[in-house]
Amino acid sequence: MDFNTILQNSGISILLFVICAYYAFRLLVLKDYKAVRGREEKPPKDIEGYCRAAGLVIVFFAISTLVMAGLVLVSPTAGLIQIVACTAAMVIMWKKVTDKYA
Repeated sequence: MDFNTILQNSGISILLFVICAYYAFRLLVLKDYKAVRGREEKPPKDIEGYCRAAGLVIVFFAISTLVMAGLVLVSPTAGLIQIVACTAAMVIMWKKVTDKYA
């Protein structure tokens, strides 16, 4: 398997991992909650808690996309099932974060 094959099969997943890592950095390190919330929305009740919880949800999704990038190389069906399940889990976790801090 050469580099072009890996990029063809997993390139978008790797790009999504990089984007998620960027937003996780902004939340966990820079505490920039406005990166994931609209500018016109009011700030969360607990900015530190919100940034930590939302950052961890994004880290979960980043790791999920990285795992999917590897799974797609072995079995595309397994990669699809894994990312659909992880996306559903992320939606549930994100809802809990917004209910708790927003």
